[in-house]
Amino acid sequence: MKRRLLGFLIVVSCVAPVLFAETIRCESDRGHRHECSFDGWGRVELRRQLSRTDCIEGRTWGTEGRHTVWVSNGCRADFFIARNREGERDEHYGDRRSRTIICESDNNTRHRCDVNTEYGVRLSRQLSRNACILNRTWGYDSRGIWVREGCRAEFTLGR
Repeated sequence: MKRRLLGFLIVVSCVAPVLFAETIRCESDRGHRHECSFDGWGRVELRRQLSRTDCIEGRTWGTEGRHTVWVSNGCRADFFIARNREGERDEHYGDRRSRTIICESDNNTRHRCDVNTEYGVRLSRQLSRNACILNRTWGYDSRGIWVREGCRAEFTLGR
């Protein structure tokens, strides 16, 4: 009897996370930015790229607030929304989940990564040889993170 109960609990623990997830498709039409809303909120991951154009988080796709995935510049993809079960918390700052994105200045040009910066931003890892210096070669405002002069870095949102 105990073995059956243990087996049942193992199966339920493996299946339970699937009950709190969904996949949505979001497509950039003719290169324009498009937003796709979903109910609730959770961790968003690119599951399957459908376009020939690369889908790069922070550049051609990202999240806006708690309920929206956006795509641009021809990115078309299926996104996995992993829901949090009530009471689960991991790397939360208030009610906002911490997450990491890469933002890059190509050919020393200024580039903006449209992300929600409401809960702060910190540079977690520099990827470029060129220096990434706050308020000089990178910074952020209410519209997102900006980089220039060859700064390429991984940023954590929600410090």
